[in-house]
Amino acid sequence: MSAVEAPAVDLTPCGNCGSEEVRMRARGSAGSRRTAQVVCARCSAHGELCVGADAEEQAARAWMHKPHVLPSQPAAKVARGRVPVPEPTLVRDPLELIARMLVGGSFREPSDGRSTMPSLTAADIAGAVGMMRDSVAKQAVLAVALRGQGVSLSSLGRSLARRVMRQIQWQRRVGAKPALRMDNPADRWRMRLVLQDAVNDLVWPEGKIAAQDAAKAAKMRKGEYLRVYGIAAATLRQALEDGRKEFSGRVFN
Repeated sequence: MSAVEAPAVDLTPCGNCGSEEVRMRARGSAGSRRTAQVVCARCSAHGELCVGADAEEQAARAWMHKPHVLPSQPAAKVARGRVPVPEPTLVRDPLELIARMLVGGSFREPSDGRSTMPSLTAADIAGAVGMMRDSVAKQAVLAVALRGQGVSLSSLGRSLARRVMRQIQWQRRVGAKPALRMDNPADRWRMRLVLQDAVNDLVWPEGKIAAQDAAKAAKMRKGEYLRVYGIAAATLRQALEDGRKEFSGRVFN
């Protein structure tokens, strides 16, 4: 049975906020099962929940003589020796929509309050992906969202190689010793292995292997391997972030 407001009773103002918008809420029919509680309409502070035939009188006395209870606050994360930090609001990754293309039918994106946004279909998502202009960013977001399913990772590695080579050439121009020389066939082979490692680690981060083992497989010193891998991984992460922003803009704008 839903709660109803009882007939007007003389109630003191709220001891928390001082408001006079105080109401008596009663539930049940007259008798031993009747319950009553005083609630402030402004700050939601409430008094003791009383039960019995005289529940309203008990609730009024409790409101007058006992401290008011405030609504519970959201849970906070407490770190040792630090100020409690409220839980962050959930931010959804727009790349989840690409993964949903594998499932037939349409779906609605959740939003605050009442939404009038039409349903999204796989055709909408595929169209947004197709309109992306940056080919490397497009391949990166598809590879990550679909976990490599139906995506040519070797093609992504070849597209990424051009940007990594430009970074290495720029380092040579500013005087830094390049880790690899692109005019050397052996170094080009090593470059392909490093790029493949960077792509695999982005798509399947749980399968990442130790840098020492990866450098040994590429027949490189660990320091040189890490230099090239760092350039490749940073370039790939930037392409992924650019693709995430562009895809989100295509879908929602």
